[in-house]
Amino acid sequence: MYYELYLDVLFLENLLADYLLLGLLKRMLKCQAGRLRRMLGAAVGSLGVCGVYLLSIESTWAGRLLIYVLFSTVMVRIGLGVRGWYGCIKAVSLLYISSFLLGGIFQWVSNQLSFPIYPFAGFTLISYWILSASMSWLMEIKSRMENVFETVVGFHGRTIEVKGLLDTGNQLKDPIFQRPVSILTEHKKQELCGSEEPLYQMVPFHSIGEPRGLMPAFYADYLYIRKGKDQEKRVERPLIGVTKEPLSSQKEYDMILHPELLE
Repeated sequence: MYYELYLDVLFLENLLADYLLLGLLKRMLKCQAGRLRRMLGAAVGSLGVCGVYLLSIESTWAGRLLIYVLFSTVMVRIGLGVRGWYGCIKAVSLLYISSFLLGGIFQWVSNQLSFPIYPFAGFTLISYWILSASMSWLMEIKSRMENVFETVVGFHGRTIEVKGLLDTGNQLKDPIFQRPVSILTEHKKQELCGSEEPLYQMVPFHSIGEPRGLMPAFYADYLYIRKGKDQEKRVERPLIGVTKEPLSSQKEYDMILHPELLE
């Protein structure tokens, strides 16, 4: 079977795809590689692929070894500054997982849309944006779940178990003694206190939509934060603010923990 291959087109298409994939890997691996470095890595990878096709060895085991192992490893080392065997294996594995996902999205996009001029670039960019948005959403969920802890709150002989989110943005403190304030939902407070009303103090706070507000807060007897299977931290007399608003729309947690409680 005869076909024509334009090396300049092959180079540009691989350059674009590799550069976008390196951008995704940078976010997943939390690298500090800049755009110029990623472009250099993508260019080296793309030149390597073009060289393999120029020598007509792309279908041989040597050609596949060069493309899928050597050039990919060199690309992530140059483009992302990855060092060590473990780092390279992890980066290359993520590269192919991302490439597989990008290819699947590309196929779907190309079946749904049409571009009159250079469709490859348009389909690739749209596929990248879809994959990038999906990965950002998944990474946000993963990051949030890593900061959710099993928490036990005790008050006057009663206890409740809740999921507490460690929120570094929570800087709420008692203005007099500067005690850190964690936040509990109203329905969980009722479950903890029962028919007994705790002694409240008002803590000033500000948030979006309410620049000046007062939150009722009370001292619980203790608070256990389970950081692992065999690790937990006990906090004596924690100050607990109470809110009637839901803290999580997906009910992932019912309490926001102050970051100082785990220091």
